[in-house]
Amino acid sequence: MADITPRKVRFDFSEVPINFDLPPEVLNRTLPAVGLSLTMPYLEPYLIRTMKVAGKQITDPVLAEDVRHFSQQEGHHYRAHADLNARIRDHFPAAVAAEIRAIEEALDADYQRFTREKSLRFNLGYAEGFEAMTCATALASAEHGGLGEVPGGMIWAWHMAEEIEHRTVAFDVYEHLVGSYPYRIVRGFLSQWHYLRYVLRFARVIAAEIGHTVGAPPNDAQGKALRRNYLRTWGPGYNPAKIELPEGVAELLAGFDKQVQAS
Repeated sequence: MADITPRKVRFDFSEVPINFDLPPEVLNRTLPAVGLSLTMPYLEPYLIRTMKVAGKQITDPVLAEDVRHFSQQEGHHYRAHADLNARIRDHFPAAVAAEIRAIEEALDADYQRFTREKSLRFNLGYAEGFEAMTCATALASAEHGGLGEVPGGMIWAWHMAEEIEHRTVAFDVYEHLVGSYPYRIVRGFLSQWHYLRYVLRFARVIAAEIGHTVGAPPNDAQGKALRRNYLRTWGPGYNPAKIELPEGVAELLAGFDKQVQAS
């Protein structure tokens, strides 16, 4: 059983600074992160819908409880990101905000179609591929300093820490109900390609507005850790349960626990 605690952390984005006056190499990491935020109100409800369908077939009560907590965490995440995203859109002229909205609508339509028309096998493969990729990203961020330049402040630390905390759930559900390694690899790759195209579409709209061209992220320690963590997800022996919490993540989660208790 994974140790997963849903935390409804409250964020006030009304005064959060939206600053894209950053060096080009920093923008190459910041803008995709903003793009990721813009996907959350559509991606995470899709994951929740997928787990709701899967829950009807799960025979392990412990895994079923993990799924319930996973979905609660994801619900808190996408609602917080929706508030941040409104602040980000409001930062830009109406025409740019409309471009962003159009991409959001296309992404939402894709995920609604996946839920409606695709098999549970497809949707679980997508969920596992996404969670493997984002866990690799969160681990690299936790190990090497996070995403301090990205608008939103502590939302990123909270989301990163909880992604690591619930890292086993999508994989365990996939193994429980599907279990095919070749399908996990093929569907995971195609799903990540689908998802990252949208992230880059968002990033490029913002980049065009600020006079930047999105390039490769910095080849620093964080970037190298991300690639190393990501490549490990493709191995036949990959199991996120084997991943230990990076130093500081447990303390970060404990701090959010106290914040929730005090609110």
